[in-house]
Amino acid sequence: MNEILAKIEAAPIICVFRHQAPDPDALGSQWGLVNWLKETYPNKEVYAMGWHRGQSAALFGNYETVSDEVVRKSLAIILDTANAARIDDDRYQYAYDSVKLDHHPFTDAYAMYEFIDDTAASTSELVCRLIQMKSRETLSPVTARYLYMGILTDTLRFSTSNTSASTLHCAAFLVNSELNLSQINDDLFGMERIEFELTNYIRTHAIIEESGLVYIKLDRSTLERLRVTPGLAKERVNELGLVRSFQIWALLIEQEEDGLIRYSGSLRSRRLSVNDIAHRYNGGGHRLAAAVKHLTEVQVDLCLEDCRRRIRGEI
Repeated sequence: MNEILAKIEAAPIICVFRHQAPDPDALGSQWGLVNWLKETYPNKEVYAMGWHRGQSAALFGNYETVSDEVVRKSLAIILDTANAARIDDDRYQYAYDSVKLDHHPFTDAYAMYEFIDDTAASTSELVCRLIQMKSRETLSPVTARYLYMGILTDTLRFSTSNTSASTLHCAAFLVNSELNLSQINDDLFGMERIEFELTNYIRTHAIIEESGLVYIKLDRSTLERLRVTPGLAKERVNELGLVRSFQIWALLIEQEEDGLIRYSGSLRSRRLSVNDIAHRYNGGGHRLAAAVKHLTEVQVDLCLEDCRRRIRGEI
């Protein structure tokens, strides 16, 4: 962390990157760091980078257009991204120096300096720790809100197994910035009617197997009928995991990609590893929460069969 702070101190321009299809942890860690850098170092140029906006984009900041020349003169900080292919703007490679800060298990070395703590519950927690290395003073409400939203969502409201004392210390530190916790919870977890209808559809139409595997495939016509985007649908994966006897659950979403029909989605588990399975199907992630992408129907079936085999203890 001290080495990262030294790089930040020395850099006149900093570009902060995160992964494609960003979730609130990617956005929260990015905008929390960007806002803090701008407040702490007003003479530096600091930019948030990325093309994809994510489903919760309205809760975060507004992106600027950044030229290639500016990126070349910058320190690139890449957050919450295990492998280079997922970085949402490959111009991070142009930067004169680069730092990776992440809480996913190591997958891919792509930055000049990498700090990975896969015991951390979120990358927003890591950014909070980084900031506390510099100063223990109360943060601005804007910066604190960004980071708190990232922590809250990636821990599923402090319910995941990797929620630790460090996680809660960071959250308490952020709450000292006079955050409106009830408003944050409503902003993040309150539903519009179409989300309510989507949730009902998922629970009603999920395939529940005796083995403990639960899954649903959402095709494009269903998404159109429900008036939801693939990104919004993906966020409801944990609706499938609320029953204690369910071992692994999966939500697969049909999309057209370059004229081809492919499936992307999420694997989740209560205790069994799924990230190694996801790696076989163009994805990866945490041990109990991982993503798959660009799968054919055949690959979807193979992936689900691997999940069954994992439940049976065969792999």
